[in-house]
Amino acid sequence: MTYINNNTISRHMWQIAVPAILANLSTPLLGLSDSFIMGHLPHERYLAAVALGAMFFSILYNGVNFLRMGTTGLAAQAHGRDDELSLNQLVIRGCISAFSIGLLFIICQSLLSSAFFYFMEAEQSVLSLTGQYFAIRIWGAPFALMNYVASGWLLGMGRAKQVLFIHLYMNISNILLNFLFVYGFDMTADGVALGTVLSESSAFLLSLYFVMGDNKKYFKLPLFDRQVLENIMELSAFKTLFTLNRDIFIRTMCLTLTLASFILLGTRFGTEILAANAVLMNLQNLTAYGLDGFAQAAEVLVGKQIGKKSVANLRKAVIISSKWAVYTAFIFSGFYYLFGEAIINLLTNIETIRTISNEYLIWVIILPLLSIWSFQLDGIFIGATAGSSMRNGMIISAICYIISILVFMPLWGNNGLWFSYALFIVMRALTLVVKYPEIEKRAL
Repeated sequence: MTYINNNTISRHMWQIAVPAILANLSTPLLGLSDSFIMGHLPHERYLAAVALGAMFFSILYNGVNFLRMGTTGLAAQAHGRDDELSLNQLVIRGCISAFSIGLLFIICQSLLSSAFFYFMEAEQSVLSLTGQYFAIRIWGAPFALMNYVASGWLLGMGRAKQVLFIHLYMNISNILLNFLFVYGFDMTADGVALGTVLSESSAFLLSLYFVMGDNKKYFKLPLFDRQVLENIMELSAFKTLFTLNRDIFIRTMCLTLTLASFILLGTRFGTEILAANAVLMNLQNLTAYGLDGFAQAAEVLVGKQIGKKSVANLRKAVIISSKWAVYTAFIFSGFYYLFGEAIINLLTNIETIRTISNEYLIWVIILPLLSIWSFQLDGIFIGATAGSSMRNGMIISAICYIISILVFMPLWGNNGLWFSYALFIVMRALTLVVKYPEIEKRAL
């Protein structure tokens, strides 16, 4: 067993965390730019419609986010074993699965949209705009999901810089296209959806370029070698892949439905509070994606050390990555305390939305200090591919959220909704921390 000193682990952690943080931050910045674009149109219905449409695709895509998370953990462990065959087959089977699921979404789009709108209580004008958004953006599903696989595989290989380039390209091009379609061609929610489809589709070509280049540079076994492709369509292999990711799928669906209910329940308070909650949730997403960079570093480091069977190095990786994540959480909270109101005023010029957003800003200020523990533990458990513990913890957390909603929303209104979300975040951490000893046992 090779022991690694703290400086080596810290250096490896930063090599993954910094590009991952920058890549992650580009995603909520896209949401903030959409809020800026829609928030400066004449009516709040545009901002509300894009918030609902984006939330729907968050449900849809996060439901199969095991394509990214499962790929990262499995790739990191295979990389730790120097298993080139498994790595090649993993990315190919993952992309085949992702494309098939995306194609199924397109085929079933009428059923999906009907199910989504069944739970809506928003104004008809908002629902009409949301429908336009959905009908266009659904066509990018296969490419968006294959990007999940490619990014997860590259991250598991420790190639965080390449993931950064992919995300920066996808989100910057998306922002530019959204501005072009909305302000250049007088489109609204449909322009934002079209810009997203075009950026997701072209980003997959960049993902494919990096995956093939990485294979050629570091592997002796070519990506599409006969040995790799010989049994690539074997049903038992796909069954194994999905069985391994089943628990992550259940966990992610519980998480996604909980987050979706936050937006859906907000519709009961009217379009103005719905739009204000969307603005504030974009700030929380900025926190989540920023802190998730350290969680992704933990995924890779933990997965690799489990592959190498080193408990001591695994423990060092957990401590070092978690320490810097906590420091960063304090920075986020301080930033929102000092500049939160100014950011809200920048995102929208609708005075009622500004007033309501500032009223509930305190939740965005305290959430980084609560969120960091659940995000970091998620990364540790993903790297260990400990899906069952994540599944059970998320189910318990979701039940606590539901109970809290039933008790506190009638008492406190929108504050009760935000309190329930905060409680859900805390429970996610508590249900995982008690299971941490099992992670170290996997490295024995």
